[in-house]
Amino acid sequence: MTDLDSFDNLEVHWESSEDMSAVDDGSVQSVITSPPYWDLKDYGHEDQIGTSDESYEKYHDRMEAVWSECYDVLSDDGTMWIVVDTVMERGDLQLLPYHIAQRAEDIGFVLQDFVTWYKPTAIAGMTDRNVVNKKEYVVYLSKNRDHKFREDGVENGLEDPAISEEHRLGNVWRHPVKRGSVGQNVLHKAPYPASLINRIVEISTDPGDTVLDPFFGSGTTAASALGLDRACIGYELNEEFESVIAERLASLQQRSLTEF
Repeated sequence: MTDLDSFDNLEVHWESSEDMSAVDDGSVQSVITSPPYWDLKDYGHEDQIGTSDESYEKYHDRMEAVWSECYDVLSDDGTMWIVVDTVMERGDLQLLPYHIAQRAEDIGFVLQDFVTWYKPTAIAGMTDRNVVNKKEYVVYLSKNRDHKFREDGVENGLEDPAISEEHRLGNVWRHPVKRGSVGQNVLHKAPYPASLINRIVEISTDPGDTVLDPFFGSGTTAASALGLDRACIGYELNEEFESVIAERLASLQQRSLTEF
């Protein structure tokens, strides 16, 4: 199995991101993550944020602690990108992306936009009484109004509706949902596609910068960051994900050996 310690530019902390005192203030250029959605999925750890026995307000209180830590470790021109969608509470729609943005603004973040991630390959939901949900949001925040944004030279792809019309990068991004994950019987099947994260890494950082994911999961953010010659720091509660992350990063290690 690939040893995560063998990556010089990777630092994984197996603990809650509600305390990230191990990371130097101002040392991170971009935070990129998809957090656990409230009352949606059991990731197999008793300290997980957003379990069914935790209220919606308690969920946001704990998330706010994470966003506050992210604010401290970000550089002054840094940005934070949160992939998230709305959730249902006893049949009522909760605007989770907007509530996350509100809590982040309370800390001091500047809300830049809500990017819509259009998922053309999304499948039907649990009932036939609702439309098929083919979108999620990317909450785009910065630490200050003057922040790093590298649109020039980024491969946006002809699949983007804005680019096909030869306009600047718009706020509707088309990326197919990742099917399965990095193998059969994988522990963490996050539909968080590498193409989406690659785009965010490229527009928010330069080579050599550091990306942080406070909900590391199966390591998609790390694969994108390391693959694009950035450093990566991750926080993850569940150490059972280590083998999934190692499998995800194995091809990067092989590429490095080949280049050497």
